[in-house]
Amino acid sequence: MQIFFATELFSGMPIPSLLSSSTLLINTAIAPMSLLKKTPLFCVAECAIFLDMLRHQKSRESQIAASLYFRKKLAACQEPPNELIEPMICELIDCLQRPSSELQLNASWALTNLACGSRQETHRIIASGGVSALMRLLVSSGVSEVRNQAVWALGNLAADCSVCREQVRSTGLLQLLVDMLEQPEYQEADARKIVIWCLANLLRGGINQMNLEFVARLIAALYDTIILNRSGGEILCDAVWSIAYLMDHAAVDGERIDLLLAQPGLVTSIVTLLKSDSIRALTGALRTVGNIITGTDEQTTTILDFGVLDDFKMLVDSDIHQVSRECLWILSNVAAGTAEHVTRLFSVDGLSDSVFRLCRDPSPRKRKEAYWVLVNAMMGAPVPLYDHLLSGGLANIVAQLLRENPDAALLERTLNTIRASLEDRPQSNRHFTMALFHHVGIVGQLLCVARGATANNSAPSLMNALSEQASSILRQHFGISAHDCTSCNNKKNTRGTSIQVRIKRT
Repeated sequence: MQIFFATELFSGMPIPSLLSSSTLLINTAIAPMSLLKKTPLFCVAECAIFLDMLRHQKSRESQIAASLYFRKKLAACQEPPNELIEPMICELIDCLQRPSSELQLNASWALTNLACGSRQETHRIIASGGVSALMRLLVSSGVSEVRNQAVWALGNLAADCSVCREQVRSTGLLQLLVDMLEQPEYQEADARKIVIWCLANLLRGGINQMNLEFVARLIAALYDTIILNRSGGEILCDAVWSIAYLMDHAAVDGERIDLLLAQPGLVTSIVTLLKSDSIRALTGALRTVGNIITGTDEQTTTILDFGVLDDFKMLVDSDIHQVSRECLWILSNVAAGTAEHVTRLFSVDGLSDSVFRLCRDPSPRKRKEAYWVLVNAMMGAPVPLYDHLLSGGLANIVAQLLRENPDAALLERTLNTIRASLEDRPQSNRHFTMALFHHVGIVGQLLCVARGATANNSAPSLMNALSEQASSILRQHFGISAHDCTSCNNKKNTRGTSIQVRIKRT
Protein backbone atom coordinates (compact mmCIF):
# COMPACT_ATOMS: atom_id res chain seq x y z
CA MET A 1 0.00 0.00 0.00
CA GLN A 2 1.26 3.47 -0.87
CA ILE A 3 0.07 6.39 1.26
CA PHE A 4 1.80 9.75 1.18
CA PHE A 5 1.61 12.81 3.37
CA ALA A 6 1.24 16.16 1.66
CA THR A 7 3.84 18.44 3.21
CA GLU A 8 4.63 22.14 3.17
CA LEU A 9 7.30 23.16 0.67
CA PHE A 10 8.41 26.53 -0.60
CA SER A 11 6.21 26.86 -3.66
CA GLY A 12 3.09 25.13 -4.83
CA MET A 13 2.02 21.59 -4.09
CA PRO A 14 5.01 19.32 -3.57
CA ILE A 15 5.38 16.28 -5.75
CA PRO A 16 6.21 13.33 -3.49
CA SER A 17 9.68 11.86 -3.47
CA LEU A 18 8.22 8.37 -3.40
CA LEU A 19 9.91 5.74 -1.28
CA SER A 20 8.43 2.27 -1.69
CA SER A 21 5.13 0.52 -2.13
CA SER A 22 4.81 -0.19 1.56
CA THR A 23 5.98 3.05 3.17
CA LEU A 24 4.56 6.42 4.05
CA LEU A 25 6.30 9.46 2.65
CA ILE A 26 7.86 11.45 5.49
CA ASN A 27 9.28 14.83 4.49
CA THR A 28 10.96 17.29 6.83
CA ALA A 29 10.96 14.86 9.75
CA ILE A 30 7.20 14.39 9.57
CA ALA A 31 5.86 11.03 10.77
CA PRO A 32 2.48 9.34 10.37
CA MET A 33 -0.15 10.03 13.01
CA SER A 34 -0.11 6.52 14.41
CA LEU A 35 3.62 6.79 15.06
CA LEU A 36 3.55 10.12 16.90
CA LYS A 37 2.65 9.08 20.40
CA LYS A 38 4.17 12.23 21.89
CA THR A 39 2.53 14.68 19.51
CA PRO A 40 -0.38 16.41 21.29
CA LEU A 41 -3.86 16.38 19.83
CA PHE A 42 -5.38 19.52 18.44
CA CYS A 43 -6.50 21.74 21.25
CA VAL A 44 -10.22 20.86 21.37
CA ALA A 45 -11.38 24.41 22.03
CA GLU A 46 -9.10 25.84 19.35
CA CYS A 47 -10.14 23.19 16.85
CA ALA A 48 -13.82 23.92 17.51
CA ILE A 49 -13.26 27.63 16.88
CA PHE A 50 -11.57 27.03 13.52
CA LEU A 51 -14.16 24.44 12.59
CA ASP A 52 -16.86 27.07 13.12
CA MET A 53 -14.84 29.53 10.99
CA LEU A 54 -14.80 26.94 8.20
CA ARG A 55 -18.59 26.91 7.79
CA HIS A 56 -19.97 28.34 4.56
CA GLN A 57 -21.89 31.08 6.40
CA LYS A 58 -18.61 32.67 7.47
CA SER A 59 -16.62 35.15 5.40
CA ARG A 60 -14.38 33.92 2.61
CA GLU A 61 -11.33 35.12 4.52
CA SER A 62 -12.37 33.18 7.65
CA GLN A 63 -12.92 30.01 5.64
CA ILE A 64 -9.50 30.26 3.97
CA ALA A 65 -7.78 30.93 7.30
CA ALA A 66 -9.53 27.96 8.91
CA SER A 67 -8.75 25.64 6.00
CA LEU A 68 -5.09 26.67 6.20
CA TYR A 69 -5.13 25.90 9.93
CA PHE A 70 -6.36 22.33 9.32
CA ARG A 71 -4.01 21.87 6.40
CA LYS A 72 -0.97 22.83 8.49
CA LYS A 73 -2.06 20.93 11.59
CA LEU A 74 -2.65 17.72 9.66
CA ALA A 75 0.58 18.14 7.67
CA ALA A 76 2.35 18.22 11.03
CA CYS A 77 0.61 14.92 11.85
CA GLN A 78 -1.27 16.29 14.81
CA GLU A 79 -4.25 14.06 15.40
CA PRO A 80 -7.63 15.82 15.63
CA PRO A 81 -9.96 15.18 18.58
CA ASN A 82 -12.16 12.14 17.98
CA GLU A 83 -15.38 14.02 18.64
CA LEU A 84 -14.53 16.59 15.94
CA ILE A 85 -13.19 14.31 13.20
CA GLU A 86 -16.54 13.67 11.54
CA PRO A 87 -17.74 17.31 11.40
CA MET A 88 -14.26 18.36 10.28
CA ILE A 89 -14.32 15.86 7.40
CA CYS A 90 -17.79 17.00 6.35
CA GLU A 91 -16.80 20.68 6.34
CA LEU A 92 -13.57 20.02 4.42
CA ILE A 93 -15.48 18.06 1.79
CA ASP A 94 -18.01 20.88 1.53
CA CYS A 95 -15.14 23.33 0.99
CA LEU A 96 -14.19 21.46 -2.19
CA GLN A 97 -17.40 22.72 -3.78
CA ARG A 98 -17.02 26.39 -2.85
CA PRO A 99 -15.82 28.96 -5.42
CA SER A 100 -12.30 29.58 -4.13
CA SER A 101 -9.28 27.73 -5.53
CA GLU A 102 -7.27 28.61 -2.42
CA LEU A 103 -9.94 27.11 -0.17
CA GLN A 104 -10.22 24.06 -2.44
CA LEU A 105 -6.46 23.52 -2.33
CA ASN A 106 -6.25 23.77 1.45
CA ALA A 107 -9.25 21.46 1.95
CA SER A 108 -8.04 18.80 -0.49
CA TRP A 109 -4.57 19.02 1.07
CA ALA A 110 -6.05 18.44 4.54
CA LEU A 111 -8.11 15.50 3.26
CA THR A 112 -5.00 14.03 1.64
CA ASN A 113 -3.33 13.83 5.02
CA LEU A 114 -6.45 12.66 6.83
CA ALA A 115 -6.46 9.73 4.39
CA CYS A 116 -3.06 8.79 5.83
CA GLY A 117 -4.62 8.23 9.23
CA SER A 118 -6.56 5.23 10.45
CA ARG A 119 -8.77 3.07 8.25
CA GLN A 120 -11.74 4.46 10.15
CA GLU A 121 -10.87 8.01 9.07
CA THR A 122 -10.41 6.96 5.46
CA HIS A 123 -13.75 5.19 5.45
CA ARG A 124 -15.38 8.26 6.99
CA ILE A 125 -14.10 10.40 4.13
CA ILE A 126 -15.54 7.96 1.60
CA ALA A 127 -18.84 7.55 3.45
CA SER A 128 -19.20 11.34 3.61
CA GLY A 129 -18.96 11.68 -0.17
CA GLY A 130 -15.29 12.59 -0.32
CA VAL A 131 -14.52 10.53 -3.43
CA SER A 132 -17.26 12.07 -5.58
CA ALA A 133 -16.45 15.58 -4.28
CA LEU A 134 -12.76 15.17 -5.14
CA MET A 135 -13.69 13.84 -8.58
CA ARG A 136 -15.93 16.84 -9.26
CA LEU A 137 -13.09 19.11 -8.20
CA LEU A 138 -10.65 17.29 -10.48
CA VAL A 139 -12.99 17.68 -13.45
CA SER A 140 -14.05 21.28 -12.82
CA SER A 141 -10.96 23.05 -11.51
CA GLY A 142 -8.90 25.10 -13.90
CA VAL A 143 -5.95 25.25 -11.50
CA SER A 144 -3.38 22.49 -12.05
CA GLU A 145 -2.20 22.66 -8.43
CA VAL A 146 -5.74 21.97 -7.19
CA ARG A 147 -6.24 19.13 -9.68
CA ASN A 148 -2.96 17.50 -8.66
CA GLN A 149 -3.87 17.73 -5.00
CA ALA A 150 -7.23 16.08 -5.72
CA VAL A 151 -5.40 13.25 -7.51
CA TRP A 152 -3.09 12.89 -4.52
CA ALA A 153 -6.04 12.64 -2.11
CA LEU A 154 -7.80 10.08 -4.29
CA GLY A 155 -4.59 8.05 -4.54
CA ASN A 156 -4.31 7.92 -0.76
CA LEU A 157 -7.95 6.84 -0.43
CA ALA A 158 -7.45 4.08 -3.01
CA ALA A 159 -4.36 2.85 -1.16
CA ASP A 160 -6.23 2.07 2.06
CA CYS A 161 -7.84 -1.27 1.14
CA SER A 162 -9.41 -3.17 -1.75
CA VAL A 163 -12.90 -1.87 -0.91
CA CYS A 164 -11.69 1.75 -0.99
CA ARG A 165 -9.82 1.06 -4.22
CA GLU A 166 -13.01 -0.22 -5.86
CA GLN A 167 -14.89 2.86 -4.66
CA VAL A 168 -12.34 5.15 -6.28
CA ARG A 169 -12.15 3.06 -9.45
CA SER A 170 -15.92 3.21 -9.88
CA THR A 171 -15.77 6.98 -10.44
CA GLY A 172 -13.98 6.68 -13.78
CA LEU A 173 -10.75 8.10 -12.37
CA LEU A 174 -8.60 5.72 -14.45
CA GLN A 175 -9.96 7.19 -17.68
CA LEU A 176 -9.46 10.71 -16.40
CA LEU A 177 -5.84 10.06 -15.40
CA VAL A 178 -4.99 8.70 -18.84
CA ASP A 179 -6.64 11.76 -20.40
CA MET A 180 -4.42 13.95 -18.19
CA LEU A 181 -1.26 12.07 -19.21
CA GLU A 182 -2.07 12.78 -22.86
CA GLN A 183 -2.36 16.53 -22.30
CA PRO A 184 0.61 18.82 -23.17
CA GLU A 185 1.04 20.08 -19.60
CA TYR A 186 1.72 16.52 -18.39
CA GLN A 187 4.48 15.67 -20.84
CA GLU A 188 7.25 16.63 -18.43
CA ALA A 189 8.43 14.03 -15.94
CA ASP A 190 7.74 16.12 -12.82
CA ALA A 191 4.16 16.85 -13.85
CA ARG A 192 3.43 13.14 -14.32
CA LYS A 193 4.71 11.92 -10.94
CA ILE A 194 1.55 12.16 -8.87
CA VAL A 195 -0.64 10.87 -11.72
CA ILE A 196 1.52 7.78 -12.29
CA TRP A 197 1.69 7.13 -8.54
CA CYS A 198 -2.12 7.30 -8.34
CA LEU A 199 -2.41 4.96 -11.33
CA ALA A 200 -0.25 2.37 -9.58
CA ASN A 201 -2.53 2.51 -6.54
CA LEU A 202 -5.65 2.11 -8.67
CA LEU A 203 -4.29 -0.78 -10.74
CA ARG A 204 -2.96 -2.73 -7.76
CA GLY A 205 -4.63 -6.12 -7.55
CA GLY A 206 -5.38 -6.19 -11.27
CA ILE A 207 -8.61 -5.44 -13.14
CA ASN A 208 -10.31 -8.27 -14.99
CA GLN A 209 -12.49 -6.32 -17.42
CA MET A 210 -10.97 -3.40 -19.33
CA ASN A 211 -11.68 -1.94 -22.74
CA LEU A 212 -8.78 -2.91 -25.01
CA GLU A 213 -8.65 0.48 -26.72
CA PHE A 214 -8.27 2.08 -23.30
CA VAL A 215 -5.61 -0.49 -22.33
CA ALA A 216 -3.62 0.45 -25.44
CA ARG A 217 -3.74 4.14 -24.48
CA LEU A 218 -2.72 3.32 -20.92
CA ILE A 219 0.22 1.19 -22.06
CA ALA A 220 1.39 3.97 -24.39
CA ALA A 221 1.20 6.55 -21.58
CA LEU A 222 3.13 4.31 -19.20
CA TYR A 223 5.78 3.60 -21.82
CA ASP A 224 6.19 7.34 -22.44
CA THR A 225 6.76 7.72 -18.69
CA ILE A 226 9.43 5.01 -18.70
CA ILE A 227 11.21 6.73 -21.59
CA LEU A 228 11.08 10.09 -19.79
CA ASN A 229 12.56 8.54 -16.65
CA ARG A 230 15.10 6.03 -17.94
CA SER A 231 17.63 7.16 -15.35
CA GLY A 232 15.45 5.82 -12.55
CA GLY A 233 13.50 7.23 -9.65
CA GLU A 234 10.22 6.30 -8.05
CA ILE A 235 8.14 7.48 -11.00
CA LEU A 236 9.89 4.83 -13.11
CA CYS A 237 9.11 2.21 -10.46
CA ASP A 238 5.46 3.28 -10.32
CA ALA A 239 5.17 3.11 -14.11
CA VAL A 240 6.68 -0.38 -14.23
CA TRP A 241 4.47 -1.63 -11.42
CA SER A 242 1.43 -0.11 -13.14
CA ILE A 243 2.25 -2.24 -16.18
CA ALA A 244 2.75 -5.29 -13.96
CA TYR A 245 -0.65 -4.77 -12.30
CA LEU A 246 -2.23 -4.15 -15.70
CA MET A 247 -0.95 -7.56 -16.82
CA ASP A 248 -2.36 -9.34 -13.75
CA HIS A 249 -5.13 -11.66 -14.97
CA ALA A 250 -4.20 -10.72 -18.56
CA ALA A 251 -3.82 -14.38 -19.52
CA VAL A 252 -7.61 -14.73 -19.25
CA ASP A 253 -8.04 -13.18 -22.70
CA GLY A 254 -4.48 -12.75 -23.98
CA GLU A 255 -5.20 -9.58 -25.95
CA ARG A 256 -3.80 -7.36 -23.20
CA ILE A 257 -0.45 -9.17 -23.42
CA ASP A 258 -0.53 -8.79 -27.21
CA LEU A 259 -0.97 -5.03 -26.80
CA LEU A 260 2.04 -4.87 -24.50
CA LEU A 261 4.18 -6.93 -26.88
CA ALA A 262 3.07 -4.72 -29.79
CA GLN A 263 4.25 -1.49 -28.14
CA PRO A 264 7.63 -0.83 -29.86
CA GLY A 265 10.49 -0.77 -27.38
CA LEU A 266 8.42 -1.46 -24.26
CA VAL A 267 9.43 -5.09 -23.72
CA THR A 268 13.08 -4.19 -24.26
CA SER A 269 12.78 -1.50 -21.59
CA ILE A 270 11.10 -3.93 -19.17
CA VAL A 271 13.72 -6.65 -19.75
CA THR A 272 16.52 -4.12 -19.26
CA LEU A 273 15.13 -3.38 -15.79
CA LEU A 274 15.78 -7.00 -14.79
CA LYS A 275 19.34 -5.76 -14.29
CA SER A 276 18.29 -2.65 -12.34
CA ASP A 277 19.93 -1.71 -9.05
CA SER A 278 16.51 -0.61 -7.81
CA ILE A 279 14.83 -3.59 -6.15
CA ARG A 280 11.41 -2.06 -6.70
CA ALA A 281 12.01 -1.51 -10.43
CA LEU A 282 13.51 -5.00 -10.76
CA THR A 283 10.60 -6.73 -9.01
CA GLY A 284 8.09 -4.78 -11.10
CA ALA A 285 9.84 -5.88 -14.28
CA LEU A 286 10.00 -9.45 -12.97
CA ARG A 287 6.28 -9.44 -12.22
CA THR A 288 5.53 -8.12 -15.72
CA VAL A 289 7.64 -10.78 -17.43
CA GLY A 290 6.03 -13.45 -15.25
CA ASN A 291 2.56 -12.29 -16.25
CA ILE A 292 3.49 -12.44 -19.94
CA ILE A 293 4.73 -16.01 -19.50
CA THR A 294 1.33 -17.06 -18.11
CA GLY A 295 -0.07 -16.25 -21.54
CA THR A 296 -0.14 -18.39 -24.67
CA ASP A 297 2.77 -20.51 -25.86
CA GLU A 298 3.39 -17.97 -28.63
CA GLN A 299 3.52 -15.09 -26.13
CA THR A 300 5.92 -17.10 -23.96
CA THR A 301 8.17 -17.77 -26.94
CA THR A 302 8.19 -14.05 -27.76
CA ILE A 303 9.36 -13.02 -24.30
CA LEU A 304 11.92 -15.85 -24.13
CA ASP A 305 13.38 -14.53 -27.39
CA PHE A 306 14.40 -11.41 -25.45
CA GLY A 307 16.90 -13.53 -23.51
CA VAL A 308 15.16 -13.38 -20.13
CA LEU A 309 16.31 -16.88 -19.15
CA ASP A 310 19.88 -15.59 -18.91
CA ASP A 311 18.65 -12.91 -16.50
CA PHE A 312 16.79 -15.52 -14.47
CA LYS A 313 19.99 -17.52 -14.13
CA MET A 314 21.40 -14.63 -12.10
CA LEU A 315 18.22 -13.64 -10.28
CA VAL A 316 17.14 -17.10 -9.12
CA ASP A 317 20.12 -17.19 -6.74
CA SER A 318 19.39 -13.71 -5.38
CA ASP A 319 19.78 -13.19 -1.65
CA ILE A 320 16.46 -11.33 -1.78
CA HIS A 321 13.85 -13.97 -0.97
CA GLN A 322 11.08 -12.29 -2.99
CA VAL A 323 13.23 -12.09 -6.12
CA SER A 324 14.38 -15.70 -5.94
CA ARG A 325 10.85 -17.02 -5.33
CA GLU A 326 9.36 -14.92 -8.14
CA CYS A 327 12.01 -16.26 -10.53
CA LEU A 328 11.20 -19.84 -9.56
CA TRP A 329 7.49 -19.18 -10.07
CA ILE A 330 8.20 -17.82 -13.55
CA LEU A 331 10.46 -20.76 -14.40
CA SER A 332 7.73 -23.18 -13.28
CA ASN A 333 5.41 -21.63 -15.87
CA VAL A 334 8.10 -21.85 -18.55
CA ALA A 335 8.48 -25.53 -17.62
CA ALA A 336 4.70 -25.95 -17.95
CA GLY A 337 4.89 -24.89 -21.59
CA THR A 338 5.97 -26.71 -24.72
CA ALA A 339 8.81 -29.21 -25.03
CA GLU A 340 10.77 -26.43 -26.75
CA HIS A 341 10.30 -24.14 -23.74
CA VAL A 342 11.46 -26.85 -21.35
CA THR A 343 14.51 -27.51 -23.51
CA ARG A 344 15.38 -23.82 -23.65
CA LEU A 345 15.05 -23.55 -19.88
CA PHE A 346 17.49 -26.38 -19.20
CA SER A 347 19.88 -25.27 -21.95
CA VAL A 348 20.92 -22.20 -19.95
CA ASP A 349 24.24 -23.08 -18.37
CA GLY A 350 23.96 -23.39 -14.60
CA LEU A 351 20.22 -22.69 -14.36
CA SER A 352 19.21 -26.30 -13.70
CA ASP A 353 21.93 -26.59 -11.05
CA SER A 354 20.41 -23.60 -9.24
CA VAL A 355 16.91 -25.09 -9.37
CA PHE A 356 18.13 -28.45 -8.02
CA ARG A 357 20.01 -26.68 -5.25
CA LEU A 358 16.97 -24.60 -4.29
CA CYS A 359 14.96 -27.81 -3.84
CA ARG A 360 17.06 -28.21 -0.69
CA ASP A 361 16.88 -24.59 0.41
CA PRO A 362 16.09 -23.98 4.10
CA SER A 363 13.02 -21.95 3.09
CA PRO A 364 9.95 -24.23 2.61
CA ARG A 365 8.39 -21.66 0.26
CA LYS A 366 11.45 -21.59 -1.98
CA ARG A 367 11.62 -25.38 -2.01
CA LYS A 368 7.99 -25.59 -3.08
CA GLU A 369 8.54 -23.21 -6.01
CA ALA A 370 11.64 -25.15 -7.08
CA TYR A 371 9.64 -28.39 -6.91
CA TRP A 372 7.06 -26.89 -9.26
CA VAL A 373 9.79 -26.14 -11.83
CA LEU A 374 11.08 -29.71 -11.87
CA VAL A 375 7.70 -31.46 -11.72
CA ASN A 376 6.40 -29.38 -14.62
CA ALA A 377 9.61 -30.03 -16.57
CA MET A 378 9.32 -33.75 -15.89
CA MET A 379 5.85 -33.70 -17.47
CA GLY A 380 6.77 -31.76 -20.60
CA ALA A 381 10.43 -32.53 -21.34
CA PRO A 382 11.34 -34.40 -24.53
CA VAL A 383 12.62 -37.96 -23.99
CA PRO A 384 16.40 -37.25 -24.04
CA LEU A 385 16.07 -34.34 -21.59
CA TYR A 386 13.67 -36.33 -19.40
CA ASP A 387 16.14 -39.22 -19.13
CA HIS A 388 18.99 -36.82 -18.41
CA LEU A 389 17.06 -35.05 -15.64
CA LEU A 390 15.75 -38.26 -14.10
CA SER A 391 19.15 -39.93 -13.85
CA GLY A 392 20.79 -36.64 -12.86
CA GLY A 393 18.95 -36.29 -9.56
CA LEU A 394 15.34 -35.48 -10.42
CA ALA A 395 14.11 -38.85 -9.12
CA ASN A 396 15.65 -38.14 -5.73
CA ILE A 397 13.95 -34.74 -5.68
CA VAL A 398 10.58 -36.35 -6.44
CA ALA A 399 11.05 -38.77 -3.53
CA GLN A 400 11.91 -35.82 -1.27
CA LEU A 401 8.86 -33.91 -2.50
CA LEU A 402 6.52 -36.83 -1.76
CA ARG A 403 8.00 -37.16 1.70
CA GLU A 404 7.66 -33.45 2.42
CA ASN A 405 4.27 -33.06 0.68
CA PRO A 406 4.10 -29.21 0.72
CA ASP A 407 0.50 -28.99 -0.50
CA ALA A 408 -2.23 -30.88 -2.31
CA ALA A 409 -1.96 -28.99 -5.62
CA LEU A 410 1.72 -29.87 -5.96
CA LEU A 411 1.10 -33.46 -4.83
CA GLU A 412 -1.63 -33.87 -7.44
CA ARG A 413 0.64 -32.52 -10.17
CA THR A 414 3.43 -34.83 -9.02
CA LEU A 415 1.18 -37.91 -9.09
CA ASN A 416 -0.03 -36.99 -12.59
CA THR A 417 3.59 -36.59 -13.67
CA ILE A 418 4.58 -39.96 -12.20
CA ARG A 419 1.66 -41.64 -13.99
CA ALA A 420 2.63 -39.97 -17.29
CA SER A 421 6.24 -41.09 -16.81
CA LEU A 422 5.07 -44.70 -16.51
CA GLU A 423 2.45 -44.63 -19.25
CA ASP A 424 3.57 -42.24 -21.97
CA ARG A 425 7.26 -43.13 -22.30
CA PRO A 426 8.76 -45.80 -24.59
CA GLN A 427 8.87 -49.27 -23.01
CA SER A 428 12.65 -49.29 -22.53
CA ASN A 429 12.47 -45.96 -20.72
CA ARG A 430 9.54 -47.22 -18.66
CA HIS A 431 11.48 -50.20 -17.30
CA PHE A 432 14.38 -47.93 -16.37
CA THR A 433 11.99 -45.47 -14.73
CA MET A 434 10.29 -48.19 -12.66
CA ALA A 435 13.63 -49.53 -11.43
CA LEU A 436 14.83 -46.03 -10.57
CA PHE A 437 11.60 -45.22 -8.71
CA HIS A 438 12.13 -48.34 -6.60
CA HIS A 439 15.78 -47.51 -5.97
CA VAL A 440 15.36 -43.90 -4.78
CA GLY A 441 12.30 -44.58 -2.65
CA ILE A 442 9.52 -43.10 -4.77
CA VAL A 443 7.53 -46.33 -4.55
CA GLY A 444 7.79 -46.28 -0.77
CA GLN A 445 6.60 -42.68 -0.66
CA LEU A 446 3.68 -43.53 -2.95
CA LEU A 447 2.68 -46.15 -0.38
CA CYS A 448 2.70 -43.44 2.29
CA VAL A 449 0.45 -41.24 0.18
CA ALA A 450 -1.85 -44.16 -0.64
CA ARG A 451 -2.31 -44.98 3.03
CA GLY A 452 -2.82 -41.34 4.00
CA ALA A 453 0.42 -41.21 5.98
CA THR A 454 1.39 -37.79 4.61
CA ALA A 455 0.35 -34.57 6.30
CA ASN A 456 -0.73 -31.14 5.14
CA ASN A 457 -3.70 -28.90 5.77
CA SER A 458 -5.72 -29.94 2.73
CA ALA A 459 -9.34 -31.03 2.94
CA PRO A 460 -9.79 -34.73 3.84
CA SER A 461 -11.88 -35.34 0.71
CA LEU A 462 -9.07 -34.02 -1.49
CA MET A 463 -6.42 -36.07 0.30
CA ASN A 464 -8.63 -39.16 -0.04
CA ALA A 465 -8.77 -38.61 -3.80
CA LEU A 466 -4.98 -38.25 -3.96
CA SER A 467 -4.54 -41.38 -1.84
CA GLU A 468 -6.68 -43.28 -4.32
CA GLN A 469 -4.63 -41.89 -7.20
CA ALA A 470 -1.40 -43.11 -5.57
CA SER A 471 -2.99 -46.51 -4.91
CA SER A 472 -3.97 -46.75 -8.57
CA ILE A 473 -0.39 -46.04 -9.71
CA LEU A 474 0.97 -48.71 -7.35
CA ARG A 475 -1.55 -51.36 -8.44
CA GLN A 476 -1.34 -50.64 -12.16
CA HIS A 477 2.41 -50.23 -12.59
CA PHE A 478 4.06 -51.97 -9.66
CA GLY A 479 1.53 -54.65 -8.74
CA ILE A 480 1.48 -53.37 -5.16
CA SER A 481 -1.53 -52.88 -2.91
CA ALA A 482 -1.47 -50.03 -0.42
CA HIS A 483 -2.02 -52.65 2.30
CA ASP A 484 1.00 -54.77 1.31
CA CYS A 485 3.33 -52.70 3.48
CA THR A 486 2.66 -52.01 7.15
CA SER A 487 5.35 -49.43 7.74
CA CYS A 488 6.28 -46.25 6.02
CA ASN A 489 9.46 -44.29 6.37
CA ASN A 490 7.97 -40.84 6.03
CA LYS A 491 8.64 -37.48 7.57
CA LYS A 492 5.39 -35.77 8.45
CA ASN A 493 5.12 -32.09 7.68
CA THR A 494 2.56 -30.21 9.73
CA ARG A 495 3.42 -26.77 8.37
CA GLY A 496 0.26 -24.94 7.44
CA THR A 497 0.08 -24.16 3.73
CA SER A 498 -2.69 -23.18 1.39
CA ILE A 499 -3.20 -24.47 -2.12
CA GLN A 500 -1.43 -22.21 -4.58
CA VAL A 501 -3.57 -21.12 -7.50
CA ARG A 502 -1.59 -21.19 -10.72
CA ILE A 503 -2.29 -20.74 -14.39
CA LYS A 504 -0.94 -23.78 -16.18
CA ARG A 505 -0.73 -24.20 -19.92
CA THR A 506 -1.85 -27.40 -21.54
